[in-house]
Order: sequence, then C-alpha cells, then structure tokens
Amino acid sequence: MFLLPKKDFEGRIIYVSNNGNDAHKGTFQEPIRTISSAARRAQPGDVVMVLEGTYRERVAPKRGGLAGQPITYKGEPGKRVFVKGSEIWEPDWKIEEEGIYSAQPNESLFNDRSREYKDHHNPFKVELASTPFQREGIPEEKRRKAGDHRMEPESEKISYTCGQIFVDGKPYLEVPLREEMTFGKWWYDKKRERIFICFGELNPWDLMVEITTRRRIFAPEIKGLGYINLEGFIFEHCGNQYPTDFWRVDENAQKGAVGTEAGHHWTIRRNVIRYCKTFALDCGRVDRHSMTFSTSHNNLIEQNYILDNGSAGILSYGSRNLILRGNVILRNNYLGFSGIKRWEQGGIKCHKLENGLIEKNYIAYNQKSPGIWLDNEFPDSRINRNVIHDNGTHGIFIEMSDYKYDRLLINENLIFSNRENAVYIHDASGATFANNLLAHDEKNSDIGQIVHIRQVSNRGKTQNHSFYNNLFISESTGLNVNYPDYRSGLQRFDFNLYGFAHEQRNFYINAKSEQPAPWDKESFQSQILNDLGLKQAPLAFVRKKDTPSLNFKEWQQFWKSHKQINDANSNLIAGMQMTYQPETFSLSFELLTHPEKLTEKKPKPADRDYFSEVKTKFRRFPAGPFRNPLKSTNNFIIWEGLPLISKSCLPDSDWTSESNNSMAN
Repeated sequence: MFLLPKKDFEGRIIYVSNNGNDAHKGTFQEPIRTISSAARRAQPGDVVMVLEGTYRERVAPKRGGLAGQPITYKGEPGKRVFVKGSEIWEPDWKIEEEGIYSAQPNESLFNDRSREYKDHHNPFKVELASTPFQREGIPEEKRRKAGDHRMEPESEKISYTCGQIFVDGKPYLEVPLREEMTFGKWWYDKKRERIFICFGELNPWDLMVEITTRRRIFAPEIKGLGYINLEGFIFEHCGNQYPTDFWRVDENAQKGAVGTEAGHHWTIRRNVIRYCKTFALDCGRVDRHSMTFSTSHNNLIEQNYILDNGSAGILSYGSRNLILRGNVILRNNYLGFSGIKRWEQGGIKCHKLENGLIEKNYIAYNQKSPGIWLDNEFPDSRINRNVIHDNGTHGIFIEMSDYKYDRLLINENLIFSNRENAVYIHDASGATFANNLLAHDEKNSDIGQIVHIRQVSNRGKTQNHSFYNNLFISESTGLNVNYPDYRSGLQRFDFNLYGFAHEQRNFYINAKSEQPAPWDKESFQSQILNDLGLKQAPLAFVRKKDTPSLNFKEWQQFWKSHKQINDANSNLIAGMQMTYQPETFSLSFELLTHPEKLTEKKPKPADRDYFSEVKTKFRRFPAGPFRNPLKSTNNFIIWEGLPLISKSCLPDSDWTSESNNSMAN
C-alpha cells in the first residue's frame, strides 16, 4: 500500500508517473508524466511525489518555496526513481572495422536547450575545458597561446568532449584519438559528427546503449531560489563541463549534474548522484555573475551517495552556513584530472566556505585528488568526525588564507592511508587540528608525510596552525613543516601522541618559506644547525630531498630558538601498528609500550569524541579522537552510517526510508 508523506503544512501532493500524462491534474489517480511539468505547477508547500521508474529529463524548477513551506521533490519511498541525463540510443550502426561501429546521433535527442549554455546544448559538441589524465591538448594549447606557458601540448592536438556512453549500464571510456580505441572505449569524430564505439565481440544490436543528451539533470536556471527539498532519487549520466576558471569564463561555469544555482535553504538528502562527466553537485555560486550574489547560504547536503564521477563529488564557492553531513563520497575523479588548470577535483572542494560544517562523511578512494580541499578562505568553519582514507593525494588540503590562530577547526577526524599526506597545507594560515587520528601508510613513505606544510607562492602566509591532542601513527614518515621566516611564521604543537621513537628523525623543516626558496641547500642546513646550537650535522641529519630531519629533542629545541615552546607536553610511543578492514569498518592499532605520563589540552571547542553526539567530560588521556584510555590492543568500529557500495552497484531499494537510515534526524 502506498503511504502518503507526512506533512506539517498545507499544500498539494502532485504525483508523477511513467504512466501519467502532462495534461492530467496530478492526483494519485491521474498523475503527471514528467517531473518538469510538476515543477512548473509546484507552489510553496507542495510535494512533487515521483513514483518508481526512469525519467529522462532536465528538471529546472521555476520557483522556490518559503520558510516553513518548502517545495519538496521526493522519490517514492522504498522504490528506485532514476532521473537520467541520457537517452537510449538505437541508431543504424555502421561497421567500421572488426569490433568497431559508428553512428551519428539525431539532434532531436538533445532536448535540453537551456539558455544558460553559452556554447552548445549537445554535450558531444562541447570540448572539455581541460583534458583529463594529465594530457595536454587543444584546450591547453589555447591557453598557452594566450600567455600561460606552464604547459606544453602533446604533438597531436587532442581534445575530449562532455559526452558519455553507457553500455548495459556501464560507462565506456572516451579516447581523444581513433587509434587509441580498444574494447570498452569510444571516440567522437567532430568533423563527421559520428560516435565510434569499440564493442569487441559484442553485437551492438543486442545491447542497451545510452548517450548523454543533457548537460544538467536537476538545477534551476534562475539564480537564488530558496527552500527546495530534494530527496530519494538516483541521478546519473550527465554531460557537464569541467569548471576551468569558472570564476571568469562563462562557458565553464561550476555547474554540477545537480545544483542549487546559488540558492539558499535547500535540503538535498538521501540521493545517489553518479556517473557525471565531471562533478556531481554544486551548492554555492557558480560563475562570475553570481560572485556578488549573497543568497548562497543555509544549504544542507546530507546522507547522499556521491559516487564514480569524472572529476569531483561536491563543489562549492562562496557558501555561508553550508552543512555537508553523513554523505558517502567514493571513487570520484576517475578521469584523473590533476595539474595546471585542473584544480576542481576531489571528494569535497569548497572555496570561500564561511561558517561551514563538514561532518560525519565517509570519503575514500577518490583518485589523484584529496578527500577534502578548502581553498581561498574558510572563516569559522569546521571539519568534524569524518572518515577520510585511501584518497589519491591528501586526506585534507588547506590552501590560500591569511588568518590569525583558530579560524578553522579540524577535529575528531580519522585520516589515514592517503597516498601523499594525511594533511597538506600551503599558502594558508589559521587552522586548528585537535583530537584527530593522523596516519600515513608505510607503502607510501617515499611519497609524502603525515603532515606537510609549506609556502609555494605569494598569495597568503603559511603560519598560525595548531596541532593539539592528535594521535600520529607512522614509523617511517612524520611532520614536514616550513621554516618560520619570510612569508611563513610560527606553528603550535602540543599534547600530541607520536608513534615515533625519540631517536627517530621524523620531524622535517623545509625551506619553502617563500617561492622560490630563499636559501640554497648549504646555507639552509647551516641555518638549522645554528638554531639547534650545533656546529656539525648529526648522522642522517639530511635524509629526504635535502630537507633537514630532526629527532624529538632537536624538534623541541628548534622551536625554542624561535621563542615558541612546542610539544612540551607531548609523548612518543615507538612501534604503533594500525590496520583497517573496510569490509567491517574495523580499525585496530597496537601499542608496544606505554608512556609514563599522559595529559591533554582541554578541548576548545572540541567537546566530544569521535563516537559521541553529546558533550564529554574533560579527558586526561591524549587518545586522539577516542575518549577511552588506549590499551595495548585497541579495536574500534568507526562507521555506522550509510553502507558502502561497490562500483556499478546501488544501495538497497528501501535505503531512502527514514526508518532504515541510522543517521536520520
């Protein structure tokens, strides 16, 4: 029996069904055929109830709701409701050569003719603004000719499109040259406007082939709409653009498959967003025309699956009071965007995040990119109780700010096994890291550090970061911190528990306090020795990339020479071992010895441990994010949120029901 949604305000329920008709009234007995038709009718307080099925359309709401009377778009609870940016394609195939077929898509398939597209509505006729896989092609050549000489194009002028191909539900991979085609790959001949697909031994007439025909799936064309709820859908197959220089290039606006279009008071909850050409969701300002638009605020993005997108999961610019909570963000940036002009990638990336909260998300396996990236200011924001592991570069990346202490709080997170660093910071100031587990995988010991802080440009100063009560686990890597001079300043460390031996040289001081570095190798090493009061370099003083390495006592002395008392209350335990079983969410670590004394700086405002929803009493044991005293063997189940799902899979059909969601409010 179909249950009506609970409502605490007056408003209609407008039903949408694959068996409906847009001329109908929208009742349960006479449903509408398309979500778009319902969106044109919906008024504040209405619920658009979309029944089970697949809807191939671009939904662009014409209006928002009001405070206490939102417009709600809801997929039928306990059912699978797909909204796709693709169409089934059944062309007259032409056999080009063994295993390779071609066809020209009919222009009538591309029915999203929004005026917001400044180039073309057909994704296959739109060139990606940056090429993936670190290849240099036509877009990069255009920028090089315009004066950016940081890149050299490949000898053959390659380009990619915004289009996508899916065969029996699985994505095929675009290649920029016909000769690169092998099984499961496709190429677009822009001169003949034909799509070439390598099916191998498969017969295309026996397969379901889908092509992306829309560049967005659910997003208004009007900026600044508010009070819209979006819940219970599976959004997939979007041919959107890579947002290269989105703040100044209209064609490359930062527009996801799903987007708020600089809106306010949106709630986007319990959806799946996957298989977008570039990124899944925008929840802030999108282009230069909305840079002074002040309405992007108070949006809530929670309990969504953000999976398997080409460049990124969630992107936001200029949001105030944004909450990203309880989401599972996996395997994004599978197109491997990395390098110059390919900066909009990762699990979550936020520019100018004001009073934001990123809390209790599971962020893992995002390729060649960080789990969380905060760029260009982040006043009074907080990153709290997230699981961030096995991402392709850093767990957390902080960039570009110039603050005093304590403008960003990063606390109670579990950050481990990321390829380069648990934490990476450059040209930024003012973050406080408290009560985190920060660990680096031994197999990546030659790539990065647990924490790496340095100056790379003149955009901001790298200083005023604090690390309190953190649990550092690694044997062969440690902390690499910038010298406190030129554009860099002091950092604070105390009440931490380090998994190093006292004699190990796991504390590094780098010369990147300006770009280029203000010292040569010899003068910089002499400067460090002078700070330590030493005339001769100790054995193994320089180990990695000409960077001086210190043991714990030298590390303390180094900061003391700069009139900063660091790690006076910290402790070291050699031989900490950590393992994680993602199938069971079981994290274990062992202590081979126990320190003689353990104290902790009183949290401010880190007032709860990783597991707790309520304030906890002051802890006397520096156990990182864990409240209880550490034992010789410690086992924790670190995730009880949405179940993880494998590639090409979907959650159970009833996962959208509130009664089946452990994180529902």
